[in-house]
Amino acid sequence: MGERIRLRRQELNWTQDALAQKAGISKGFLSDLETGKRGIRAETLLDIGRVLGVSLDYLMKGAPDEESVRAEVEIPIELAEFATTAGLSFRQTLTLLQMQRQIVAHRTAAGADRELFDWARFYESVREFL
Repeated sequence: MGERIRLRRQELNWTQDALAQKAGISKGFLSDLETGKRGIRAETLLDIGRVLGVSLDYLMKGAPDEESVRAEVEIPIELAEFATTAGLSFRQTLTLLQMQRQIVAHRTAAGADRELFDWARFYESVREFL
């Protein structure tokens, strides 16, 4: 598993520092993980998989398929800035983005106009679900 994490990180041209920061883990932990010196909790592995854009199946089994490697998730700059200010984890930020996209898709289907999005206000209204 550590080898697959390392290979994907290198495919993305990321340093261990960059991946560790994005996944909310320490560089030392990531280094130990990549070399097989440490195990990992499922929740942390899920965070790493999301950041790397790969499935848990791929990380755990090494079974590549069309669903194994996805495009990197692009977080809007306004959301990234808000998440940093609010101290949100990557998982919370990604969940917030997914919730917003579902609502916008529903509103767009209903004919609502596009508007500037207030991430702070949205976060306050869904905070208890994160």
